[in-house]
Amino acid sequence: MRRAIAAVTVCLAIVIMLVAGCPPGDQGPIEGLPVIPGGEAVRLEMWTIWSTEPRKSALDEIVASFEAANPNIDVVVTNVEPDAYKQRIRVAIGSGDPPDVFFVWSGEWLHNFVRGDNVLPITDALAADDGQWRSRIMGDALKWYTFGGETYGIPFLRQCTFFFYNTKLFAERGSQVPESWDDFLAMCDGLKAAGVTPVALGNTVKWPAHHYVSCLWQRLMGQDRLLADFDPLGPGAYSDPGYVKGLQMFRDLVDRDVFNRAPNGTTRENARALFYTGEAAMFYTGTWNLNNFREGGEAPQEFWEAWDWFNFPAVPGGEGEQQALAGGADGYVISSKTEHPEAAITFLQHLNSVESARLFVDRCRELVLVNGAVTDDNADEHLLRYAEQAEAAPTIVPWADTLMERSVAEVLLDGCQALIQGSATPEQIMADIRVRQAEVKQRLEELGGTTVAEGPGEELAKLAAVADAPDYVAKVVEHSGDWTHVTVWVGPPESEFDAVVYLEWTDSGYEIVKTEAIPPAGEDT
Repeated sequence: MRRAIAAVTVCLAIVIMLVAGCPPGDQGPIEGLPVIPGGEAVRLEMWTIWSTEPRKSALDEIVASFEAANPNIDVVVTNVEPDAYKQRIRVAIGSGDPPDVFFVWSGEWLHNFVRGDNVLPITDALAADDGQWRSRIMGDALKWYTFGGETYGIPFLRQCTFFFYNTKLFAERGSQVPESWDDFLAMCDGLKAAGVTPVALGNTVKWPAHHYVSCLWQRLMGQDRLLADFDPLGPGAYSDPGYVKGLQMFRDLVDRDVFNRAPNGTTRENARALFYTGEAAMFYTGTWNLNNFREGGEAPQEFWEAWDWFNFPAVPGGEGEQQALAGGADGYVISSKTEHPEAAITFLQHLNSVESARLFVDRCRELVLVNGAVTDDNADEHLLRYAEQAEAAPTIVPWADTLMERSVAEVLLDGCQALIQGSATPEQIMADIRVRQAEVKQRLEELGGTTVAEGPGEELAKLAAVADAPDYVAKVVEHSGDWTHVTVWVGPPESEFDAVVYLEWTDSGYEIVKTEAIPPAGEDT
């Protein structure tokens, strides 16, 4: 694939290489995996959010074994922090110069790329050899990667959210795992009366709070109702009263002092610390945090054997499946613009093999969506139990922010923050969601089904300007007639802009030519 990475991406890649060093060089090929006969040298670029250990090293080992079996193929991995990745990949795709293989979240996040013809379908490869590759993938995870009868990419990791709780603290306070929402509220009241914060919540990045609303909506209305309303090309009526009710139930938690003080100003790291130290009895989070809790993780030693989890409680009278799990299937896809589709497919087959999956489980102790990946030999009791729970679940429903169109999801995330601080009502939030979704639908119909901007323009310029600061907002203040030269102000949300970014359009997209600080208002320059 041709690629001249924009300056904003080059800087990150250089830092990653300097910090991470080279991948293991002595990892030999794994027998029985697909191999491309030797030929001309091929370079595949792969972008991933696996930027921390042990995932990063596990992927390095898998890549090294692939390269040992395919010496003419060089896989260059770029590891990007998850929140930054969300903008970087959109900039790369919009610039027409994406990596060959890249990480995706399932649902609308992926579907938007598919509608824009940015992802290569692999349906035929999955069906080859009597469907051997397809049969390796667990459960119904592929359905979230299938649109219009074509399958795009592979799900790799199953992530679900649960209420994790401090078992010692529960035992000392006589707290019982709740089965219903009323039980949960009563338990929280008891913990609060004993001087313990019931639940730690760190919502500076906005998405953690929405997980509560997402689950409440599923319990109240069911998956089918949500999918119909979240469809960006659908009616988007959101007429079911369960939407307002779910938001109000979340606001009631705030009014009930279930959470720590100032959740919107608390980071995820600080919320975990409240949980570890016993200041908070519970922490609603995803299985991506399992390694933080285990021996050798960031939690203190006294916490390693003092935690467990339970599913989101049932909501009496709700129309949804009350035993459903909330979760997603993270995975990888191939760019439709790759110049090496055969090599990219062969690499995905290698990544998705039983051998690679078992290696990943052994190193990371996470639930890989490959049949036979999790065994008694490579998994601890927590992972084995989680795998059984996921397999037995009647359904696993993705979170709302992965099913909604990106900008509509932002309205929801902003609304949840506003609910916490008391600056918006559930009715106002739903009205804003309806308005935004109607705007998105109109724009999608005009653009042919995708909101991924291609070529120079306002949206891509704003994304490029804040690619290194994904929490910042951007405002275009000046541009040439053809948008090849753009001046953008950037700054943190709900604050003054603090920098001006000058962009120039090149063959590889927008490059940052210069960045200057904006003096605070009233300061002499």
